Amino acid sequence: MTPGQRRAPSTLAAPPLRLVKHGGIFTAVNPSDWLRHWRHPNHLMLAVPWAGFFGLVAAGYLLLNLLFALLYLIDPHGIAGVAGRTTTFSEAFFFSVQTLGSIGYGAFHPTSLYTHLAVTVESLLGLIVIALMTGMAFSRFSRSSARILFSDGVTVHDYDGRLTLMFRVANERRKTILEARVQAYLAIDERTTEGHRMRRLHTMTLSRDRSPLFLLTWTLMHPIDAHSPLHGLTPQDLAARKADILISFSGIDETLERPIYAHHCYSFTDVLVGQGFVDMMQEEGECKSFDFANFNQTYTCPSAKPS
Repeated sequence: MTPGQRRAPSTLAAPPLRLVKHGGIFTAVNPSDWLRHWRHPNHLMLAVPWAGFFGLVAAGYLLLNLLFALLYLIDPHGIAGVAGRTTTFSEAFFFSVQTLGSIGYGAFHPTSLYTHLAVTVESLLGLIVIALMTGMAFSRFSRSSARILFSDGVTVHDYDGRLTLMFRVANERRKTILEARVQAYLAIDERTTEGHRMRRLHTMTLSRDRSPLFLLTWTLMHPIDAHSPLHGLTPQDLAARKADILISFSGIDETLERPIYAHHCYSFTDVLVGQGFVDMMQEEGECKSFDFANFNQTYTCPSAKPS
């Protein structure tokens, strides 16, 4: 190709992509993206809800038996024990069910070489399918879920003389999470000196981002100082640049001894400037208790200085 010559458009070019905002960043979504799930059945079976999982298993089981029922009908005299002179579709279907499940009541049995070969293939497939479905079900049952609750919004007010952004997380399981870690990022639109538009992630340093034991609630704080990516930005700037705050949580489930993950995204409309979280610790005499009804409750902080 000579300099300045344009490359001819490829006939194998991918279909146009549609950008969808998800979790503070833009992801490319193909209009026919659902097809990729069938290329990765393991991911599909783990990602769908339980109702979808059982539905797919039942549909696959039904289709497999229908397929072998049609194969058995090719030789209408290959199954003994049928009611008539030839095998009906319902008899072939239920013979397939008995073969696939290794049930074998004894009423139906193959007689011809073709049917024997078909039974052999179906028996082998039955062993593989049962093993795969058992493994999938075990993987779904043994998978640990985070059950981490994030506060509805984030607050910005003065704390120890510094303007501070705060948000809360809660452990819904009430079981200890080991080595809990929270990371926060500011996703914001920026332009380079050449005028290129980019969606960038800036780390938001937290006052304490690790906890060896996490049981109830945790209030995360980000000081808005000269090192903060929020420094000098007004609410109007955040709205104009479509700012979002991305939260990532990770830890180890003490019971299952497996890692767990959770994430959340706050839009700039979720930032409550001049508001503070209501204290969840309730004191009644010498007794102290947590009131989870105050998890999302806020109050006005007159000392707040919005930047």
